[in-house]
Amino acid sequence: MRALAYALLLAFATPALSAPFQTKAPYALLVDHNTGRTLFAKNANANMAPASTTKILTAEVIFSLLASGKLSVDDKFAISAHAATEGDAKSGGSSMFVVAGSRIKIDDLLSGMLTDSGNDAAIALAEGVAGSEAKFAGIMNAHARAIGMAHSRFSNPWGGAGNRVTASDMARLASYVISTYPQYYKYFGLAEFTWNGIRQANRNPLIADGADGLKTGHLASTGFGLVASAVAGGHRLILVINGLKSEAERASEGRRLLEYGKAALNGG
Repeated sequence: MRALAYALLLAFATPALSAPFQTKAPYALLVDHNTGRTLFAKNANANMAPASTTKILTAEVIFSLLASGKLSVDDKFAISAHAATEGDAKSGGSSMFVVAGSRIKIDDLLSGMLTDSGNDAAIALAEGVAGSEAKFAGIMNAHARAIGMAHSRFSNPWGGAGNRVTASDMARLASYVISTYPQYYKYFGLAEFTWNGIRQANRNPLIADGADGLKTGHLASTGFGLVASAVAGGHRLILVINGLKSEAERASEGRRLLEYGKAALNGG
């Protein structure tokens, strides 16, 4: 009887110790930014829609112009009727709530785009730099190629239909932004931002769990996604997930993966 009881104990205990990590996310990638080591991957090279995580690349283009001195955070861009209406809340997307005809500092537009996930802010930045979304998308694609995002293509700066990426490419983008623009990375981790009297909290659900950036995304047709980063044990983790069914599922799977990554770094 003792032998049978011991065998039953092992039968229940062993899978919990040895079973490989599982996630509900259809697409997932977790990497150690310091070493480039992949800690977990699921469909990491499969084609997917980035939704508003597109705005990481939009920000990278702006950061490059700021770093080169071609733009200043105090420069102001005019807000077109297109930016104010195509990117407002009535259009069904996220918004910073800009007003057509106003002029807004790049500093505020970046905050509104990366904290509030403002589609209007992304369009305003694109138009301010290139004159139109289409022309700015050409700049985005050139930057993506230079970064090494070999399997990504962008047609707009805010994350609408037509943009396609892979989890691997998005992790590469996040790693590049973190390494190249440490002075601007703060925009991804703002706890909240208020514009036009409307206060909005950062949409990244992992900020409260130790993450310090980057960006969420959602399209009704493809689900909820996230590109996030956190420091653990002296190493920086970069996480990409996409295709989740709800905000709650995105948050819970993101937390589970970050905890898994922390354990992996500690040899657990």
